[in-house]
Amino acid sequence: MGDPHAAGLPHGIDLTALVRRYEPVIRYTQGELFFPTAVDAYVEQSSLWARSAAQRERSQVIPHGGLDLDRLCGQARARADTEFELRYVPGALTRAESRQWRRDPDRPRFRSTSRFASVGLLGRIIDSLFRLSLILRGAVPGGLTAALHRTYSRSAAASQFPYYAHVSAHEQYVVIQYWFFYAMNDWRSTFGGVNDHEADWEQVSVYLVPVQGPSAEDSNADVPPGGSDAADVLRIAWVAFSSHDETGDDLRRRWDDPDITWIDGTHPVVNAGAGSHSGACLPGEYLVRVEPPALHGLLTGMSRVREIVLPWTRDRPRTGLGIPYIDYKRGDGVQIGPGTGRPWTPVLIDSGTPWVRDFRGLWGLDTDDPFGGERAPAGPRYERNGTIRPCWADPVGWAGLDKVPATPARQEAVEQGRLAALKSEEGALTASIAEQEEILQQMAFGASVLPPTVAAGRRGGIGATNRVRDQERVVEQLRASRRAALIEWEHITRARQDPPPPADAHAHLRHRALPDVDPARPPGLLLRFWTEVSLSVLLALLGLALLFNYSSIWRGTVTAILIVMTIEAVLRRRLAVFLLGVVAVGAILSLTILLITNLRQGIGLLALVAAVVVLFANLRASLGRR
Repeated sequence: MGDPHAAGLPHGIDLTALVRRYEPVIRYTQGELFFPTAVDAYVEQSSLWARSAAQRERSQVIPHGGLDLDRLCGQARARADTEFELRYVPGALTRAESRQWRRDPDRPRFRSTSRFASVGLLGRIIDSLFRLSLILRGAVPGGLTAALHRTYSRSAAASQFPYYAHVSAHEQYVVIQYWFFYAMNDWRSTFGGVNDHEADWEQVSVYLVPVQGPSAEDSNADVPPGGSDAADVLRIAWVAFSSHDETGDDLRRRWDDPDITWIDGTHPVVNAGAGSHSGACLPGEYLVRVEPPALHGLLTGMSRVREIVLPWTRDRPRTGLGIPYIDYKRGDGVQIGPGTGRPWTPVLIDSGTPWVRDFRGLWGLDTDDPFGGERAPAGPRYERNGTIRPCWADPVGWAGLDKVPATPARQEAVEQGRLAALKSEEGALTASIAEQEEILQQMAFGASVLPPTVAAGRRGGIGATNRVRDQERVVEQLRASRRAALIEWEHITRARQDPPPPADAHAHLRHRALPDVDPARPPGLLLRFWTEVSLSVLLALLGLALLFNYSSIWRGTVTAILIVMTIEAVLRRRLAVFLLGVVAVGAILSLTILLITNLRQGIGLLALVAAVVVLFANLRASLGRR
């Protein structure tokens, strides 16, 4: 292996056998169009485009049919200051060709869930603005998905399923990264998601530790899958799936997590998002809420106002804010991996693999989208700006495992080092205190033989006393920390002799990803229809108000909004809550207007309201004491 992190791998280990042993099973959603494909076949089908730092327009370097991995790497090495991108197809299909593609009976079909039924009116308005922004932003053109799928589905690569395995060693962890390459991310155009981009790289990471003992966070667990064979030198401890929302600790799951399904004890099951290809442990439909950065402050402020006006909604999800998208990870479609009839083809890569090392460009069309969502990705090793991906350079820190010792021996070394450091610092401060006390005693003796008027002017003793007291407080804190560390170490030592029950597999998670939409209980047909047409109804009412009631534009606007929101409250069976909210908002607005127009009456009304509130509070407290 040409990877500098490969030096810590067990001597003589068969890497191919190792990656085959833990390769995942990926389950897709019915209607998925693109599956993992080979990079060499993709490159041979593609053209190469370039743009230098001084240019704005791209120029074609190698046309379709004239490229392979060797020529790609040669161009990348010879022109290191050039921005490259691959293009799998010459362009999008025409409208007529796209219609023919959609009518193709062999094309996989998908049945969606109404995402608008899970969000309020404001979210739907923001979604429309977001869609309109695609006109101004760089976006993948319509018909490109159809062109890519037609080319991909007719190629021999569509029936071959490779993954690219990167094996490295970090801090006593052996990490296997399974990289999967897709010709297209069609989440937006096919599945109503956030974005489209040509080409897609996703990964599944498996973290192995030596078999001498269980991992630090689960020092009492039984031997996990793959570790029962005495000839093995490694066992699985954690897995991590690439995901939209999770970072750090939330990326990884422990081997005994009940959310993970295992095939034959060693192959984790990944439920891939439709079009997005992101991974999840549990099958289902996940609601992804996107809040545009420019509107984050506004949406947060509106949420706080809602909680103040309607305090009983504080624990309710923010269903009315943000742009809702469903990441379909149903797992009811094609399956690839061990036991599925569609086996993987493993390919080992590392930092010395030429195409991994040399090509820093994009693996698809670059739309120059300023938000990045519609731009093609870089390869497994690099970010779009040419820097090395954190997950490649430090997969342990990427998943938050840099603070979790891999073995009991490593944990013992960490604990002993912490105790030694505390003891050393305590000793240094104790010696300093003794020195300060001696100086203080000398100063006190000198002050005792002087006249009172002279001794009173010697303030040095007061400063020394304060310094000693500060030092004593610090050393006492250190002693307390050392006692706590010793107690913790005693617990660890006893745990090895008499292991308690294993810790909760979800204890390290801040956010446990769970399906949000229940396919067995879809929203009613009437609600789905209303959420699709309500924004148009609102705009039509506003248009009529402007055309026929221009002198009362605000009254017409408020009336139109109230009509739409009332219909929605009835369909969602929240009419009572909605009416209470309207009354509360109306009361606050009326009071605000009264305060502005007539200060004396407004203050008087506030005093009456305060009197009623105080009376009820006092009576409640008094009755409660009885």
